[in-house]
Formats: sequence, structure tokens, C-alpha cells
Amino acid sequence: MTGIDYIKNAVSELLGNNSNGHDDKHVFRVYNTAMKFCDEITSANRDLVAAAALLHDCDDYKLFGEESERLMTNTKRILSGSGFDSDFCEHCIKIVKTIGYSKRLKGIPAYGIEGQIVSDADMCDASGAIGMLRCMEYRSGSGEPFFDPNCVPIEMDAETYRKSSVDPCVNHFFVKIFHLRDMCLTEPGRKCANTRHQTLVNFVREYFDEVDAPQIWYDLLKKYE
Repeated sequence: MTGIDYIKNAVSELLGNNSNGHDDKHVFRVYNTAMKFCDEITSANRDLVAAAALLHDCDDYKLFGEESERLMTNTKRILSGSGFDSDFCEHCIKIVKTIGYSKRLKGIPAYGIEGQIVSDADMCDASGAIGMLRCMEYRSGSGEPFFDPNCVPIEMDAETYRKSSVDPCVNHFFVKIFHLRDMCLTEPGRKCANTRHQTLVNFVREYFDEVDAPQIWYDLLKKYE
């Protein structure tokens, strides 16, 4: 078994039963997308990209709390059994620590070209058709409607975002997902994000037409078309 295979198995065991859009299926999609980006960015270390992509949610504060995120508890545990040397593990941890939307809001840059690739792959998986479904999955059971025309989105800084309660899916598109396209850092990432962005924008516009949404929402949507 290779080190990457070991990490795959460990991540599936850790996240496989998660049902809020951050399960192992999400992780493996990010991994597969990141590997495709590596095909175009040949200077990147593929094993580092693979490991970081697989581990990027293993200490997410939304799943495991602030302390786990700070200490990288699960990431370090899994890497320690992977067989990769200490330099590789240290580099991988540095990458994982910089992945995430709230990190970008704080001004924390993705670590190296490998981090840029993983960050872009993660953001792409939050957009498009799959991003919409993940948003709905994350909010299932919250009691929030899919769309609340009276819940006009506001701009959020990192602290507000991390402390924000669950909001309607359409509101979340405007608060976060529509911003992801412009946050991508690599050329293949930008191309993928743009395609997925347009998919989501087209869906939202059609949805607004069907529910006869107030004009203010069309005006908001124009900013992202």
C-alpha cells in the first residue's frame, strides 16, 4: 500500500459517515480535480497535492472544532502512519493549514503551488451543480427555506463568516459561492471555476423567474453574471 492509499483509507474512515457536504465523496472529488490540475501544472509535486487534497477537511473547525483545526490533530495522526518522511509531512501540514474560505478572507495565502492547486479544487467543488447540492445537504434539517426573499445577503469578513448561523441556500450563494470564481489562483482552476460559476448563476436566474423573485435579487445577480 502506498502512502497515498493509506491516507485515502484513513480519510474514508474519518469522514465517510459525514452527511453535511464534507464527506469523503467531497474529498475524493477535490482530489480528482486537483490531480487534473496537476496535469497542466507539471511543476507541482503530485504526491503533496494528493495528500493535501485528501486531508484538507480532516481538521475543519466546522466538523471537529477550533482546537482540532489549530493542532491539526487528525491530519498529523494520519500522516504519521502514511510512511512519508518528516519533511513531506511538515510541508503537507503547512498546505492544509492554508486551505479554506475563511482563511482566504483573513488574507492567508495558499502555501506554494501545491496549496494553490488544492485551494482551487476545493473552491470548484463548492460551486456549480455539485456546489448547489452540497449547500442544500449542509442546510438540510436547519428549518431554513431554500430561498427567503426578505433575507438580503450582507458582506462578511472572516470572523463573521465563521460565526454565522445557517442561512437560506440562495443567500449563501451570494454570501460565499459567487465569490469563489475570483478567488482561484491557477489557470486550470480559474477555467473550471468559471464554468461552474456560470452553471450556478444560470440556475439561480431561472429559479428567480419561476418564483417571481423581487427585482432586488435580479439586481444582485447581475453583479455576478
